[in-house]
Amino acid sequence: MDYGTHPREVLDWVQAHQVVCVQGNHDRHVAETCVEAALWHVPDSALQWRHHNARRLTTADADFLATLPRAVTFELDGIQYGMTHLYQNYEFILSRHAYHTFCAKRFPNQTIDRLIVGHTHRQAVMILGDQKLWLNPGSVSYCRLDDPDQQAHYMVIMDGQIEFRSVSYDHLSVYAEVIQQHLTPEELRVTRWFFGPRDTE
Repeated sequence: MDYGTHPREVLDWVQAHQVVCVQGNHDRHVAETCVEAALWHVPDSALQWRHHNARRLTTADADFLATLPRAVTFELDGIQYGMTHLYQNYEFILSRHAYHTFCAKRFPNQTIDRLIVGHTHRQAVMILGDQKLWLNPGSVSYCRLDDPDQQAHYMVIMDGQIEFRSVSYDHLSVYAEVIQQHLTPEELRVTRWFFGPRDTE
């Protein structure tokens, strides 16, 4: 919803396919920006990508984003999953104690065998013993500044088996639209790394 060029199309697809999803920090930021009184009066010197996309959404879109759940659970192949966007800042869950403590708070009175989180934009799986795992499918649009990968990441779980995958997409066409916008220099720097050509040095 934030760093991307087609927020309405993404929302239409999510709603049409009844996708099970949770609210991320960028979803929340854009939803909050949609209802800011000054949205259409932000000067170019302060324009961020969230303003660009918020101007393309309706009040109903903002309401949908604002009411996305913080956490959901589901069962797949007899395994109980918990899904939420964020653990703690950009930290990883490194111990069984941290896993159980976090799950008890985020999913009270439920047993979570596998925890799916996002936020770090890094594909990862951590085995914490006694069949407890946390998983991160990565990022479908952009990676961190220390990661040169410009593919879309996703994760497939079939018969309990986890497979991390990625697929190339035309990120340069996204960049071509990005650079036409009036954005702050910092926003342009970040979006250039996400979607623009990389130095070959």
